[in-house]
Amino acid sequence: MVNLPIHDPVLIFAIVMSSVLVAPLFAEKLKLPGIVGLIAAGLIVGPHTFGILENDQTIELLGTIGLLYIMFEAGLEINLGEVKKNKHHSILFGLLTFSVPLVMGIFSGVYILKMNLMASILMASLFSSHTLISFPIVSKLGLSKKSSVSTTIGATIITDTLAFLVMIVIIASNQGNLGGYFWVKLFTLSTLYVVLTGLYLPRMTRWFFRNYSSESGVEEYVFVITVLFILAHLSHVIGLEPVIGAFLAGLVLNTLIPEKSTLMNRVQFVGSSMFIPFFLISVGMIIDVSHFFTGTGALKISLTMIIVAILSKYLAAVGFGNSVKLKKSETNLMFAMSVNQAAATLAVVMIGYRVGIFNEDLLTGSIMMIASTCFLGTIFTEKYAKEVVLEEQTNYEVSDTVKTDRILIPINGANDLKNLIEFAFLLKKKGSHEPLYPLTVSIDGQDVERQVLDGEGVLAKVVTHANSLQKSVMPLNRIDINVSNAIAKVIKEYRISKVIINWNKIKKSQNRVFSQVIDQSVKKSNETMYISRVIHPVGITENIFLLVPPLINRQGGFVDEFYSVIKMALAINSKLVIISDEPTKDELLKIIAKNTSNINYEFKTLNSWKDIEESLIGVINDNDMIVQMMAKQGQLAWRLTFDRLPNKLGERFANNNIVAIYPSSNSNIEEEFSYENTKGDVSIIGRLPENNFMFDFPDNNPEKLLKIISENFLNERESNEVYEDLRDVLRKYPVELTQETLLIHTYTKSIDDYQVYIATNKNKFIVENVKSSPKVIIVLLSPKSDQMNRHLKVLSEIAKIVTDKKMLSDILSSRNYSEFLEKIN
Repeated sequence: MVNLPIHDPVLIFAIVMSSVLVAPLFAEKLKLPGIVGLIAAGLIVGPHTFGILENDQTIELLGTIGLLYIMFEAGLEINLGEVKKNKHHSILFGLLTFSVPLVMGIFSGVYILKMNLMASILMASLFSSHTLISFPIVSKLGLSKKSSVSTTIGATIITDTLAFLVMIVIIASNQGNLGGYFWVKLFTLSTLYVVLTGLYLPRMTRWFFRNYSSESGVEEYVFVITVLFILAHLSHVIGLEPVIGAFLAGLVLNTLIPEKSTLMNRVQFVGSSMFIPFFLISVGMIIDVSHFFTGTGALKISLTMIIVAILSKYLAAVGFGNSVKLKKSETNLMFAMSVNQAAATLAVVMIGYRVGIFNEDLLTGSIMMIASTCFLGTIFTEKYAKEVVLEEQTNYEVSDTVKTDRILIPINGANDLKNLIEFAFLLKKKGSHEPLYPLTVSIDGQDVERQVLDGEGVLAKVVTHANSLQKSVMPLNRIDINVSNAIAKVIKEYRISKVIINWNKIKKSQNRVFSQVIDQSVKKSNETMYISRVIHPVGITENIFLLVPPLINRQGGFVDEFYSVIKMALAINSKLVIISDEPTKDELLKIIAKNTSNINYEFKTLNSWKDIEESLIGVINDNDMIVQMMAKQGQLAWRLTFDRLPNKLGERFANNNIVAIYPSSNSNIEEEFSYENTKGDVSIIGRLPENNFMFDFPDNNPEKLLKIISENFLNERESNEVYEDLRDVLRKYPVELTQETLLIHTYTKSIDDYQVYIATNKNKFIVENVKSSPKVIIVLLSPKSDQMNRHLKVLSEIAKIVTDKKMLSDILSSRNYSEFLEKIN
């Protein structure tokens, strides 16, 4: 026979875990939130009903851990971007939802319950705070980043801090310790605590994640939990409540733990399966219903407190909603989330009871208020959260084209696999249910069976890691004659929209951009390609430096990938630093203006891309990510300089995550810039007069070439201006189109139409500060008055000329104009 209450620790834990399993399922059958079921389970097994479990130190410990965990998760999942964007909203709602209940509480305490002023103020502070007990509901429905939810969470820290401040002041006053030393100590220690935590904890966390991150992720989780409880204890030491420290820990670590990371998944899993249910059960165990039947005092206090708590929180939410013109469903959701009284309320009432300010009737009334508000709050939260979700789902726009969100990851080994997979999931569109497609390729040959087995082993690791993230994958293993062929076939077969290729080696050959496999894969596919060197967890990224070369924003697919980078920066709470020239900056600002997200960004404009990797030294830190937008050879924005840049960056910034993005080229946008579309069917080559060709130019000094071109202007002043401009471009901003071709381009007011000059020198021109030795120099003079679109079309045609090997060969091998015409005709 089992004696009650049970003291066997194993059996206690078994009963609690059984309650955690059964109570939410039973509540769901009754169409009630699982949280209500857990509180009811605590009431049933607690000492005031069936007495199965005693509310001893074990239950108190588990409940305290769960309470701190709720506050930690709330800080961790809050959308800091929305809080910053709506900081005035958080402050306004925080003050409203604190002051309205405080005033109504003091009035009811003095005039209805006939309490003294000190006791009335302390009781009123119980109504003023709120606990995010129903936060798991909105989190589960995907609303944790919603602005109204972020405002409520931001207001929590204001209400709880003010409520604890009221408690500290009232208790100090009651004990006669309310002097100048008290105020100095309180504010000095609190300020030091918050400032030092905000300054040093992110640095320490980044250092730990960078140096001690493992495939299992166990070390990261233990580190985070250790930080949580140390900060909670330090908060208690300086005179605040531990929940403030737990919330602060979540806020500070918020930017370092991405929403879709393994670590966030572990934090949420352990919290929702153990610690948070423990707290809810412990709340239920405190409730003693018998006090209602032992006298009218407890009943009167309970009813008064329940009515004041619900009514005051509702008035505060409605007042805020009307002032900022929120939808009714969002106003109701804010009320439902802020009406819950548990953590701060419980802490204040227990302390007030211990120091003798509250009696047993008020303690009972507080417990009943906690039970009632938690019960109603969770029901209302689920109801109104679903309304918000339904409203969002009906406010959609129909796209002209339906795009799949299928990401392929060719894998060639197990190195940095965890970081690469998490990076891939980070790029998936919100709400996408498509799996990830990891691919291993075995080269057909004698050892193909061994390759297949090795590939299956790597894929098994990917599946295991994806399962830990609660994400789906579709592993693929292919046998082919080469890797790029296999990738191209899989892209077509599975309608892949994005490919993420791991890039872990700096190229050795001058003729390759990355490696033979990567270059061939880029060449064979029109889909978006991410060439990624992800050697550290993406979550520790402080800044994302996005390099946007000239004209690449005119390519099809660019806008989609630009938004992808913005979304990635938002997901990991990183600052986006965009590096571009001035004209590109103006165009990007228009794109950003269409995106309503509160992205933290800045521009760094430059006049020359020459030695850009050198100018970034000292600007980019080890915790920053570098992203470069790339163009394929033959596209409008392609330049040899930009093809060389990823490897230069890789060498200069060996400890940084680096990503090169080739936007998809399925769009017909680029075809709009074909020069033939505006001037009939005659290409730019066919319309150049004989004088604009200088075959076998006798001098390898390009400045002499520029002098001859400028002499075509009869006006001496214009001639000198054009020459000075061209020479300045030659010295500062020459554009290496290919190893053998150099473009010198400038604008002038002296012409009304474009002028193109082509000169060749088989012994190569000598150009300072250019690594290649060009045999062909193309000089482009553009009229300043012409439109940008026409200018882009001319550049597009020139790009097509230099990337056409036959055309370039004909130009180089011709000795005169007539011979050249013969060859091209």
